[in-house]
Parts: sequence; structure tokens; C-alpha cells
Amino acid sequence: MSDHLSISEGHHLPVAGCKNESLYAIGARFESPDALLRATAALQKSGFSCYECHTPYPVHGLAEKMRLPKSILSLLVLGGGVSAILIALSMEIIPTSFIYPLVVDGKPTNFSALPQFIPIVVALTLMIGAVTAVIGMILLGGMPRFNHPMFAWDLFERGASRSFFIVVEALDPKFTTASVTELLQDQGGLDVTAIHQETFEEGARDLKASDKE
Repeated sequence: MSDHLSISEGHHLPVAGCKNESLYAIGARFESPDALLRATAALQKSGFSCYECHTPYPVHGLAEKMRLPKSILSLLVLGGGVSAILIALSMEIIPTSFIYPLVVDGKPTNFSALPQFIPIVVALTLMIGAVTAVIGMILLGGMPRFNHPMFAWDLFERGASRSFFIVVEALDPKFTTASVTELLQDQGGLDVTAIHQETFEEGARDLKASDKE
């Protein structure tokens, strides 16, 4: 979109999305991981907390610079694995030892028969652990989400697979358009852009245009 947002006299910021909608964030592109890390450190030093970094591959040290807390995904997977073990043992031990205690090939029906239950326990633990990991990753990542304001930024849509981006969200307590713009530009940020929410009608028009292409 070719509109511009005035942040100071004589200075205008490119606008992505619908300018009549609320401001989502100020974004900037960086040419290297090192530049991204320096900008992240500057944001942390300035007291910003509501921002996102978008990279085409994992950047070593970025999580530490952003001071991200440890994900609870590992605890969810552990809970799924423990639940699977209890479910599998219950499904095998209760019928075999208490409801239908049948002797098969001389195998005992008490708890000394536990080794024969191990294959089922392992299989169910792997299955439920994997399903928990996938579902947890999707939900913790804020998905499913059919659209995102970032996709209104043409530069991000084209360069997300090869460039590095920082987006400072407008809901940050320290956010002002002028201060964020100045900070990102001082850290070498390129193509600094005001990203607005995209209306449903605008998204539908973009989708129709892409289908025609």
C-alpha cells in the first residue's frame, strides 16, 4: 500500500494494511542475524517487551536476547507420556489380572507378568506423546489463525524466507510511533513500516487478486 503515516513534521512512514484500522505494530527489516541481535538488545535495554522477531532459520542466541521464558511444551509432553503409561497399564493389567485372569502359555496373571505389557506401553506412550507435542505446539503458537496483520506487509510476505524482521507491537506500554521508528532506524533497520490491521474485505480482495494471477 502506498499510503504514509506522518510521525513528525517532514517525515512519513510507509503504511501496510488498512490505514483506517488500528495500528498493529511498527516493523523493520534487517540484513543479517547480527544486526537483528543488536536491535533486539537495544529494544530490551529500552524496556520494550511486546515485540516479535521473524527469521528464516533459527538464530543462535536470539531467545536469550529476547529473554524468552522456557516453553511449557516439554511439561505437556511429559504429562501426555505419563498419562499414556497409566492408560496402557490399566487397559492391560486390570482385565488380565482382575476381570479375566486367564493363564495363556503358562504366563502368570499377577504383576510379575509386567514385562509382557511393555511393548504396548511403549507404543502408546510414543503415540500420545507425539500427538501432545504437535497439538501443544499449534495451540501455544496461537494457531489456528487464518490471517495475520503481518501478511498485509508486502515486503514481509515476499522476504520472510530470506530476511530478518523485528515487529514492535502497539500494545507495548512504552510504544510510541516516533520512539520505535527512531530506535529501529538507529539500529540499522531498513524499510521501517507502520503495520495496520487488515479488514476482511481487503483480505478477500487480495485473495481474489492472487487467484487471478
